[in-house]
Amino acid sequence: MKIVTKNYSLKNGKRSYLVYLKDNNDNSLECYDVYGEDDRLRKEEELSEKHNIGDEEISYISLEKFKEEEDPTDKPLFLVFYLSRDLFANSELVASYGENVKKYLDEKGDNVRLFFMPTDRDEKIVCINPLYIEDEDEYEKIDSLIEELSEQLSVTE
Repeated sequence: MKIVTKNYSLKNGKRSYLVYLKDNNDNSLECYDVYGEDDRLRKEEELSEKHNIGDEEISYISLEKFKEEEDPTDKPLFLVFYLSRDLFANSELVASYGENVKKYLDEKGDNVRLFFMPTDRDEKIVCINPLYIEDEDEYEKIDSLIEELSEQLSVTE
């Protein structure tokens, strides 16, 4: 196993990261959205200790490299669904929920990647990568999509 951290955003001088736990075939097993350098280092250390991963198996992708690697003609949105921790106790329910979200988005033709995270706080849906968006209308489209999904899936904000 290995850990891959990608810096996907810089806002007000603080960086946001996606910390991936990957298997030896480069398949993502877990993904964590963390804010700030301290949280990134803490999460990497936690995963490293839990899965006995050495420093040579930890890699970092800078914001510049992250932007470079993205295909500018096919930029997916990343939506993070923060859902009640109780929901995750039933894996069938989570799978069904994920399938419904995927079906809804496929019908709309949107290129979206989904992450489902347990929370003890308010449930919400967050778009975590609007870093390529230059047009204000695109922000409105994202807000509208998140609002529609929240209503459709009964996620409170």
